[in-house]
Amino acid sequence: MIRILLHAYRRRRPPAPADSLVVLGTAQYDGTPSRQFAARLDHALTLWNAGAARHVYTLGGKLPGDRFTEAQVGRSYLVDRGVPAGAVTEVAQGNDTVGSYRGLVDKHEPGRVIVVTDPHHALRAEILARQAGMEAVASPTQTSPTRWPAAAWWRTLVHEVGGMLVVDVSRVLGRYWADRLETLLRGVEAGLRPSRRARHDALAGE
Repeated sequence: MIRILLHAYRRRRPPAPADSLVVLGTAQYDGTPSRQFAARLDHALTLWNAGAARHVYTLGGKLPGDRFTEAQVGRSYLVDRGVPAGAVTEVAQGNDTVGSYRGLVDKHEPGRVIVVTDPHHALRAEILARQAGMEAVASPTQTSPTRWPAAAWWRTLVHEVGGMLVVDVSRVLGRYWADRLETLLRGVEAGLRPSRRARHDALAGE
């Protein structure tokens, strides 16, 4: 837990320029980004306007019943706010960080990247990006809607503690045991937060 919070604090400084911004998708509602997703996109826009990168990749697939992918929604949001259309590429694949990264590196060459995500997610997002073969540094949002001591702040922190446990188990015991642990944790989260069940079901089918 402490390393998650410390990493987010350290990454609050403006990142060094890179080749690409990589914006990780999250919930969208029929074409409108959630507050959490909008915070990521607004941060990416700030970095773009500061000249932090020459290209932007928006990541994320869609859940059953959705008309739009997270990647589509993210691209439209940025283009509508002044980022040139030719500078934004949507990668509409994956319903989690690993799947989204896989879609990116399989089809594109993003070079050195700045990963835009939430503060609690910054450590895991950075580690997984490097495991996917990218030279990456995370840049967490400065206006995340999940503020301490709100329940959502604690909920996202606990989620990331579980996510980091899966990463650590994968390093020590291998992917098989990490996958089993991840399946268990997703089942627990789906029971506690029914709104997450559709995403977990989509991941189980990938």
